[in-house]
Amino acid sequence: MTETSPHHTLPPLTRRTMLGVGALSATAILSGPIAAGPAHATSAGTVLPLVAPLPAGLPDRSLFAPEEQVFAGYLMILAPLANSVVDDDPATYGWMEDGWWRTPNVENNSRIMEHVATLAWFLTNDRSWNPYYLDANLAGRLDAAIGYYLGLQGANGAFPVDYQANSLAATGFGAVALASAYADLDREGVLTARLPEIESALRAACAYLLDTTTFHWQLPIRYTNQIAAALAGVGHTAAVLGDTAIAADLDDRIELLADEGRAPAGYFHDPVGFDLAYNATVMLPDLADLYLITGNPTLVQMVEDWMDFAQYVLLREPGTTAFATLSAASARNFGVSRDDTPEDADDRSALSRVFVPEVPMLAALHVSSGKKHQKRTQWASNPDPVAPLAKGKTSPRLWMHVPEAPENVSGTSRLAQIAAMRPLAESTFTEHRAGTLDQDLLFVRRPGYYTAAVEGEIEGRARTGTGLYWHPEAGTIVCSLNGYFDSWWTTVIPGAGPQGADLDSALTDSTVTYYAGPDASGAPLTAGDLSAVTGTFTARSVSADGMVSTDVVHHQNGIERSVTASSAAQERIPLLLLAEDEVELSDGTHWSAGQATISTTATWMAVTRGTHRFLFSWGTSLPVRLESTSKWYFPAGTHNVTRCWIDHPGTITLELTTVDMTTVSGDVAVATTGTVVDDPSGRYVDVHAVNLEPTAVDLRIAGPGGTQHQLLAPGESVRRRVRTEDPDAGAVVLARLHSSRGVRVSTTHVPTSS
Repeated sequence: MTETSPHHTLPPLTRRTMLGVGALSATAILSGPIAAGPAHATSAGTVLPLVAPLPAGLPDRSLFAPEEQVFAGYLMILAPLANSVVDDDPATYGWMEDGWWRTPNVENNSRIMEHVATLAWFLTNDRSWNPYYLDANLAGRLDAAIGYYLGLQGANGAFPVDYQANSLAATGFGAVALASAYADLDREGVLTARLPEIESALRAACAYLLDTTTFHWQLPIRYTNQIAAALAGVGHTAAVLGDTAIAADLDDRIELLADEGRAPAGYFHDPVGFDLAYNATVMLPDLADLYLITGNPTLVQMVEDWMDFAQYVLLREPGTTAFATLSAASARNFGVSRDDTPEDADDRSALSRVFVPEVPMLAALHVSSGKKHQKRTQWASNPDPVAPLAKGKTSPRLWMHVPEAPENVSGTSRLAQIAAMRPLAESTFTEHRAGTLDQDLLFVRRPGYYTAAVEGEIEGRARTGTGLYWHPEAGTIVCSLNGYFDSWWTTVIPGAGPQGADLDSALTDSTVTYYAGPDASGAPLTAGDLSAVTGTFTARSVSADGMVSTDVVHHQNGIERSVTASSAAQERIPLLLLAEDEVELSDGTHWSAGQATISTTATWMAVTRGTHRFLFSWGTSLPVRLESTSKWYFPAGTHNVTRCWIDHPGTITLELTTVDMTTVSGDVAVATTGTVVDDPSGRYVDVHAVNLEPTAVDLRIAGPGGTQHQLLAPGESVRRRVRTEDPDAGAVVLARLHSSRGVRVSTTHVPTSS
């Protein structure tokens, strides 16, 4: 430890000193203290003088450097944060008790105390907008807080939380906070008597964090975001103490994290399963922090692999730069969308932009440089008072990361990276990814849709089954959520669970198998076979208790979901609807999101969004319930979570078909598609015709091998594979209204090229 700037050195402010010399001496420690005034505090300031509140009208927004605007919200709470330090109870002297950061708000939750870094920054950084620079009252309260914080550390170097004496998170994130506080205090020569104590605590914490015999290094690594923070804390400690020996094992631990902290699928464990929020907003910026310290190329490879996976679980909503997410795959955090964060106060993943030059697709997930500049310019000229941060939303990581975060690429370059994400860049693929858990993630792109499913072992909030149905021009239609009181695509059997509870197939582990063709009688496919499949195939999922079996057939323009349950059940579909979407049911009911709940009986339901219609057809008249929830998502609250519940006797086959209405022509409204498919089973034209008329239609499909005839009820469809080795061969679909005896006829020549 090097002592610098002796003209700023302060004597240690201990409880004994405070009780002995009183408030006047404490205030006199530094020259130019802020004029006294009322400030919210648990303490009455009778022992440690209160930090004065920010005078009315401050701060002046124009004084902030653009990259430091993030500090303004913290400045607004600086006085109450400092004044939350207990000074009148010997048992908790120095504890920040007002609940500004982390829960539960209890004395042995050491994560609360990470704000010593925030207090230290304001105490030691001279800015024209920072009246707390070298403020004696702030110094006194920071000193008490540091003393309390260090007193929580165990003999083994670990810091506790209320439920755990040796907390990886508290120790790792704490090391980052303490290293930051040390650097600021040491640079400015303030509270120098505390520096040896902080140094000792940091060395002990780093030894604990790097010790591979501890529980947090048990393999596979469960909470990778906490390990990343821990390694960043070690790196910062070595830097601020000027002792490279502290970080001698850092590269080895980075390699261990890369080997044991990720799933084969490419995501980071949290815990063992996937979690988008922890991966994107905690793990990635900490890896960036670690990369700035070490330059270790393994970190770049980890981020590249992660982004390669993330492109399958983040689907851009058309006309926006926001993404729908495969919420059903996330184990810990709820989330529907990943939205732009032009405001620094929301930009939790900002520092991960460090990787954009080497992982260009990562730019797709960040606000463009132009939009960020625009928001900062608007902020600086905004005449409104700066809003203080809310309790619980005051993470010190934000102010640590945002000023160091590089700009993203331009808006044009960002859109190019979004367009390069595979579900947008390609119209046909089948991608299977495996988890560290016994978990299968299936991503299927066909010309009419993209769907994503999670099967296997459940971790935390994950939901098994089909979790997403998306179209590149229309956006998300079905999205399973993972909140405890949310909606997800599932089959529910009333009273069939333990103690008479309902059985929910999405909340049970499952086993999945794959088959070539339109049903499970086809040739079995291994996970390794799937990447070669571009045509129709079937995924069969069976719940662990055997009570629900679901076959999902993947066609070119939709999926077919056949459910067999042990008894009468209910199919629950989580629709994500825009207010302008038109919902129509076979009984003539018209409905839209936000309207009152309706119950009826129907054989099909159609959602029309712009030029696309999404037809849900189940063939038999069944009870249907549509209910808008109070939850509207995406930045402008444009998407409503709508529950569609269909009661059935224990079996149901539901077809979900995407219809491009611009392709429907002729005198009879029949949507016809034909796609040439080359896959291991051979070459064929996949023909699909859907009756969009309100009455039955007489349909004929003619091609090599003969003619197929079928009478289609409203909303019903028919499929046929027309086998051909001739690239010029065609199929013809002839439709006429059954009751008109040929008066209205449409003929469609199905294309025979991709």
